[in-house]
Amino acid sequence: MSDAKLPLIHKAPVEQLQIHVARTGISIGDTAWLERLTDGRIGVFARLRQPIFGLIPRQRPGLLGHLGPIAEEIVTPSLANGDALRVRIIDLVPEHLANGFPPEVYISVWGDPRHLHPVLEATGLLSDPAPQPEKAPKAAPPRPFDGLKPLHGS
Repeated sequence: MSDAKLPLIHKAPVEQLQIHVARTGISIGDTAWLERLTDGRIGVFARLRQPIFGLIPRQRPGLLGHLGPIAEEIVTPSLANGDALRVRIIDLVPEHLANGFPPEVYISVWGDPRHLHPVLEATGLLSDPAPQPEKAPKAAPPRPFDGLKPLHGS
């Protein structure tokens, strides 16, 4: 097996954000990680800026939110087998840019897709095509100049 990672999830939203996006100092490209929460969901964690007394800089691991049901189903086999996943924050909309909507954080997950096969079969996305009966060979299409006649005198 190769150590190359392939995209398991291109873009998934982090649901029920537990943070104030603008105050935590997270940005696009930051590393995140996934862990199973006590309620069974898969939590998204990252290093968040949490200064002491508002002055002394400090970064601590913190919960951003959790994955949705479809993303959770895709990632669960890899987490259960202890695969190394690469999780990155790929898009975010902080509160001051959300125009009255809730803030958003999106992640991408890369890993080894060998455990993805049962998930794709269960959802019907990966199915073996039914064998097709052999067709009789087609007649060659007419060539474009077959119906032309030579000019008189050539």
